[in-house]
Amino acid sequence: MIERVNKENIEEYEQFIKDHPKGLFQHSSKWAKVKSAWKWEAIMLKDDSGKIKGSAAVLIRTIPVIKYSLFYACRGFVADENDFETFDALFNGLLDLAKEYKAYCIKIDPEIEIKNQEYKEHLIEKGFFELNPGCMDFENVQPRFVYCFDYNGLNEDELMLTFKSDYRTRIRKAPKKGVEVKVCGVEALDDFVRIMGETGERDGFSTRPKWYFEKILNCMGEDARLYMAYYKGQAIAGTIAIKWGKNVMKYQYGASSNAHRNVYPNYALQWAMMKWGMECGCQVYDFGGISGDCQNPENPHYGLWRFKHGFGGYMKEFVGEFDYVINKPVYKLYNIAMDLKKKIR
Repeated sequence: MIERVNKENIEEYEQFIKDHPKGLFQHSSKWAKVKSAWKWEAIMLKDDSGKIKGSAAVLIRTIPVIKYSLFYACRGFVADENDFETFDALFNGLLDLAKEYKAYCIKIDPEIEIKNQEYKEHLIEKGFFELNPGCMDFENVQPRFVYCFDYNGLNEDELMLTFKSDYRTRIRKAPKKGVEVKVCGVEALDDFVRIMGETGERDGFSTRPKWYFEKILNCMGEDARLYMAYYKGQAIAGTIAIKWGKNVMKYQYGASSNAHRNVYPNYALQWAMMKWGMECGCQVYDFGGISGDCQNPENPHYGLWRFKHGFGGYMKEFVGEFDYVINKPVYKLYNIAMDLKKKIR
């Protein structure tokens, strides 16, 4: 039986996605408040005993004037990945919901590893088609490639031994050189945003405004932390980490000043976030997106991979991003408008 998530059953839903191995913070109504420019809806599939078998959440953006909507199922459904019966029931539930919102497309980018080809084939059988097949960079909404490591029940000393020797040295040297890492609140966001601006200018990417990071900290509550690194009383680097149940500790955002890089604030910050994940009993530490070709020294993202790789771990590739088109004329018109917008920018 498909059940729509509402204020009466929202706690049951949230507990399910925190307990399920496929549950992520992107599925939560908390994250939906961060993304408040979109409307959020979720459904659950329950068996005859009332136990939840799976869930699907979508962010909904309505196009002005024509009033058609895009459904975005960020990181896919929360269900056992080879339970295609549950997948189909949830998908049909979304199609029913799509009629209400005049959805022209359902977009999905499941956090399912590429080695599960059966899952990808099932998406295609249902009528989804892949966007940017074979992409090696950051063409999709969410990264197709991420770098991570499994905690495997290791303690701090054991985990440290999985790092490169010079990384262990830098982590230990940072406090000796005077770096102090603090868990901060919104009062430290001015410094974080300033340093983020430096980072974006240095590395060539656009950055988020202060209010966005403030929403993350306020809406995610105890599931998000702002870490700041200080040297001689001056903020020189910062990160935002988000955890979800016992599944994942996610390094979501990072910023570092051009000054005082020789005191290793970035290594100290990573270690602080890793220890938080360990304290929470998380299974995985997620460093975030990388390029699929990042191990090539000619790749502009090679330095990013090299930094993350020094902590041990491995690269993970997901099946990709897929669209299910409900209204072809609107879908085509929307894509033309988006291409034009990019050219204007």
